[in-house]
Amino acid sequence: MDSIPFRGSTSRGQQEPDTPPPTEQPPERPHHRPASHHKPPMKKESSFSPKIIAIIVAIVVVLVIGVVTAFSLKGNSDGGAAAIDGGKYQAVFFDNGQVYFGKLSVLDPNYFKLTEIYYLQANQEEQVTEEDQKNPQQTNTDQNANVQLIKLGNEIHGPQDEMIVSRDKVLFFENLKSDGKVSQSIEQFKNPNE
Repeated sequence: MDSIPFRGSTSRGQQEPDTPPPTEQPPERPHHRPASHHKPPMKKESSFSPKIIAIIVAIVVVLVIGVVTAFSLKGNSDGGAAAIDGGKYQAVFFDNGQVYFGKLSVLDPNYFKLTEIYYLQANQEEQVTEEDQKNPQQTNTDQNANVQLIKLGNEIHGPQDEMIVSRDKVLFFENLKSDGKVSQSIEQFKNPNE
């Protein structure tokens, strides 16, 4: 008789052939999702959110401002030279309150050059009346300001008649009329015999 290998014995004393025991497979489930989890196809929304649109608008505004500023600076590249009347004197007002008079020109985009320079100096004389001396509590002083036009160059430090001025220190300048008091005083100073 042919012998067949057996594995173990059964409870009845019989032996089983050498085959693996059958594995149990779970019953097949249908391959569908519950209706509650199923999403209908949606229409594709715009890929631009309001936040992105706001950023794009801000960038466009900044670019427009930059272009306008660049063109205005380019158009004003003469540095104000067109506003300076070379045939007249100018009054130059500085941010420290000082005012100088002379011939103004543009040296470069950052500096002005001022020549033939004059400035005003006030000498105040105080007059006290007899009435003020009698009653010191009611002093009524009348101050007469004696203003003189001074030519730059006679100061203790001995400056030359030329001033290089930083544009950011100049508040504004004005062209002076030829028949104005300052212009006439400058001409009298230059030509004392006339």
